[in-house]
Amino acid sequence: MWISVLKQMWNRKRSNSWIAVELLPVFCLTWYIVDFLFVLAYNYNIPNHRNVENTLQINLSEFDENHPEYKAEAHEPEILEADFSRILQALRNYPGIESVGVSFDGSTPGGGSYWGRGFRSAKDTTRSAGGQCITIAPEEDYFKVFGLSTDNGRKMISTKDFEWAPNGVILSRSVANILFPGESAFGQELNGWSEEKFTVIGVIDDNKRFDFHRPQNYFYLPRRINAENLKGAEISIRYHSSLSDAKFREQFNADMTNSLRIGNFYLLSIIPYTKIGQDTTMIFGIGNDIRIRIYLMIFFLLCIFLCIMGAFWYRISLRPNEIGLRKALGATRINIHYSLIMEGIWLLLIIVLPAMLIEYQFVHAGLIETLGRNGDPNPEYLPDRTFIRFLITNAFTFVSILIVIVSAIWLPARKGASLAPAEALHYE
Repeated sequence: MWISVLKQMWNRKRSNSWIAVELLPVFCLTWYIVDFLFVLAYNYNIPNHRNVENTLQINLSEFDENHPEYKAEAHEPEILEADFSRILQALRNYPGIESVGVSFDGSTPGGGSYWGRGFRSAKDTTRSAGGQCITIAPEEDYFKVFGLSTDNGRKMISTKDFEWAPNGVILSRSVANILFPGESAFGQELNGWSEEKFTVIGVIDDNKRFDFHRPQNYFYLPRRINAENLKGAEISIRYHSSLSDAKFREQFNADMTNSLRIGNFYLLSIIPYTKIGQDTTMIFGIGNDIRIRIYLMIFFLLCIFLCIMGAFWYRISLRPNEIGLRKALGATRINIHYSLIMEGIWLLLIIVLPAMLIEYQFVHAGLIETLGRNGDPNPEYLPDRTFIRFLITNAFTFVSILIVIVSAIWLPARKGASLAPAEALHYE
């Protein structure tokens, strides 16, 4: 039956050629969007060994000298440190709070700030790696607040699990693999880009800056809390998962507005880290880019649907004599219905290979974006295996357009197949 349908299509090659020409660019454009969404979905499903659910950013500020509640004596370094310590203790003691962390230099998880640095292995100076530096106060528990882990998420860790030294550094797993492949990174020496020397005191799991990106390289450095860095300190807390987010924030804000008014400090704002991540995604345009491509995908598929439906409706309306003759010769309604659908499938099969050849030119020219890739391709990630990715995304594109074509042909084909032989032959 498939060969018979193909022969019938050859007899109407002129009209079929126009439909095939229309399908060719649509297939290529749809593939381009499918490729982007495939990489996006792949990245999103890579485990992120960091959890910002049930976490809040606590922002403090200080009264200036002109404020009526300003206390000049509270501006002394020793008093500032003591007041900040009291604030941290008040947070630890608040019901429902599990852990408190302090970080510096824009180390907000999922935030827009980025402090990048590079390090080189002291043993093998040809091996170097760059990434984001997270500076934390080892006295508090930044790691526990954000659920960082080791052993591929099997072991939750605490900041206090490590022996912090002024020149100590903790690496993410990806950095350790780059700098010390096939060996333990613990105790190894690193050189900064200047004359600084560092010692690796631990390795933890990779995590992602953005949900739709891959894990990136991280370096965790210590910084003790003192009066000079308090203005740049960021307090983060984790509260119990059984608590309602909105109710907890409302109650916490009401209770702590006065409790955290210590010395010249006061509570400025409380922001969920989930919201910080969402806002950053919007600022960087990732969310908007995703929506635009999804809308374009829907638009293309809708155009295909309407185009194919209109074309086949028109073609079937011109072929009642053929349908009547086939019915008179014994063809059933189901045979005719499916033969018309097969014509659409054949059209799609015919343009697949030319479309893939066109797509390959985009791949060969390096015009296909791999979202979230840092540096050279990494075969550990499927999107970096170009040939397999090319086949998978074309398969998804084929199935998507096939569903649309069959859906578009179904109604006009059913209408044509339902013609009575006498009525159809009347046109002849």
